[in-house]
Amino acid sequence: MAKEKVKKQYLNGYERILKIDYMISHMHYPSVEDFARETEASIPTINRDLRDLRMKFGAEDILQYDRIEKGFYYTRPSFRIPAMLTSEKQIIAARLMSNLLKLIKDTPIYKQAIEVFSSLSDNIEDDSKLNAKKLSNRIMFLGMDPVKIDDDIWSMLEEAMAKNNYVSFNYLDFDEPFVVAPWQLIYSEGMWSLYSYYPKEKGTRFFNLPGIHNLKIDPRTFELPPDFEYSKRAKGNFRRYIGKETWQYKLKITSSKTLNYIKTYNWAEDQQFETQPDGSTLMTFTSNQEYPILGWTLSHGMYVQPLEPEWLVKEWGKNVKQMARLANGV
Repeated sequence: MAKEKVKKQYLNGYERILKIDYMISHMHYPSVEDFARETEASIPTINRDLRDLRMKFGAEDILQYDRIEKGFYYTRPSFRIPAMLTSEKQIIAARLMSNLLKLIKDTPIYKQAIEVFSSLSDNIEDDSKLNAKKLSNRIMFLGMDPVKIDDDIWSMLEEAMAKNNYVSFNYLDFDEPFVVAPWQLIYSEGMWSLYSYYPKEKGTRFFNLPGIHNLKIDPRTFELPPDFEYSKRAKGNFRRYIGKETWQYKLKITSSKTLNYIKTYNWAEDQQFETQPDGSTLMTFTSNQEYPILGWTLSHGMYVQPLEPEWLVKEWGKNVKQMARLANGV
């Protein structure tokens, strides 16, 4: 029986350029002949690939030929061409990320981000096992629609953050303008906020972008602290907020359904649950987000009772009593 002839698989253009890029960064002055031998392509094809590497992949001033070594090298050793999507699962991930980005529509970065992920996810055809276009429509992300952000406000904040300039602006109906050091733009529950350092109060402060107007870039600059990131300063995941103090919390949970819901989320890094003899559960954790924690506790109604700290017990009790009076028409 005749042996079945196996069709030879050749690298496509992008795969060859990936190979060439790898050889330049890992070998000692590889030549055109080296590229041709490794990729099994012709010399003219390799020359076209080198031209594309320069003109289409950002290596125009970086890829050089050494006449003594008779080979190629990068003037910036850390240079690498950007990786494209090479598998069906990566394409699905890109399409899903495009869907996720729709949660931040009506912002200046949305259109550019969608174009990037859409173009990446269209690089190769779907295979018969995992169809990216179909599967990406079966997975969705729900969230609040964001408020439209003024393009000029966004652009000036980006510029100020890039150069570490202070900014001044009017906010809502406050009489006096604010002058702050813009640290981060943060998206949370449909709202974009400016997380900043407010020198007047010697602390951080949030400003919702739709409330900012008459923004101007101040020529003065500030030094960004190494721990400026919100995620490094916030202790807890109870909405966008950072308080001035860190508290130890203890809550009593009396409903199994409420407990199961709460356990599905990581509210704080050190959260713990301890079952009590009466069937209730004690939840303990540490956080500096006192304001939203009060609302979070009240949102669970009669099934979550605060035990510590004292300020939370008092504020919770005050709200419960007032709601009881309203319910009774008093």
